[in-house]
Amino acid sequence: MIREIKEQFTEEILTEAIKRYDINNDTVRLLGGYESFVYEYQKNNAFFILKISHTIRRSRNNIRGEIEFLNFLSNKGLAVSNAVPSTRGNMVEEIAAENGSFLAISYEMSLGKEVSDEDWNESLYEKWGEFLGKIHHATKGYEWSNPAYKRQAWDQEVQLKAEKYLRPDDVMISILKERLTKLTSLPKSKDTYGLTHTDFHQSNFYLHNGDIYLFDFDDCGYTYFVNDIGITLYYALSYPFKEFENKTEYYKLFFRHFMKGYLKENTIQEEEIVYLQDSIKLRHALLYLYFHQANDVSNLDEESMNWLKELQRVAASDDPMLPIDFVQEFKSIYNSIH
Repeated sequence: MIREIKEQFTEEILTEAIKRYDINNDTVRLLGGYESFVYEYQKNNAFFILKISHTIRRSRNNIRGEIEFLNFLSNKGLAVSNAVPSTRGNMVEEIAAENGSFLAISYEMSLGKEVSDEDWNESLYEKWGEFLGKIHHATKGYEWSNPAYKRQAWDQEVQLKAEKYLRPDDVMISILKERLTKLTSLPKSKDTYGLTHTDFHQSNFYLHNGDIYLFDFDDCGYTYFVNDIGITLYYALSYPFKEFENKTEYYKLFFRHFMKGYLKENTIQEEEIVYLQDSIKLRHALLYLYFHQANDVSNLDEESMNWLKELQRVAASDDPMLPIDFVQEFKSIYNSIH
């Protein structure tokens, strides 16, 4: 949690948010949240999510843009968790704080259950890729109704503001700039770049009757489709829900089935796949920034400091994070289905 947000949050803020959505306080349960406070509650025999964010991260119009995109995808037949209005009929409730405002939003609880190690198989990998392909295909036809609702570009996210959170002499400042410069050299077109989820990992969807039900669009923004794929691969390959004795073979297996599903719904070129390792490495580097964003690194214990140093070492290295030739694998997959 960003320290500036955490320090301002009080029980009074939560109480006011609960009041505006007419929620029975006895049904409210904290789920956690890294960048927002996330709660579960029950109403009219159904379950919902209450998320409380802050204007340090998102403006009211920015969240309206998220909701508009959710509605767009839902109308395209994608299973996503839609927002619900407050008792005042507002999709976003603003609650004044000492510095800026807290923003309360409520969503339908996604159907289904959390992904488990039993679900972690080729069928899931393919459905995962297929769902992301559907988003990328659909967003090519997306237009916001109001320019004020346009979501942020991926390279404008607060998490990438290295100078704000790192020491001036931290080597990661220049390294992050280099990685961003490389990725932003990709040409932008409706076939390579658009509004998408940008955080489609295994903890942001449930499985309902075997199908994916996606939620948490808080980070949705404009990015390259290959970067969006890279974000998913980073989490799926680095943090799988089951252990694999031969990790390299697992990486190939996942990528093969994931891309097979993706290519059913959307196209991507080999020239874009070249950037996958860079996207994965950038996502790893962001963990370094996240940690500084949320913690006082001048007061860490030895274990935490060693973990942070290792994170920096891997993020700063020019070597690929994962021992897999994505381009060669992609060629094989592409040729097998054409």
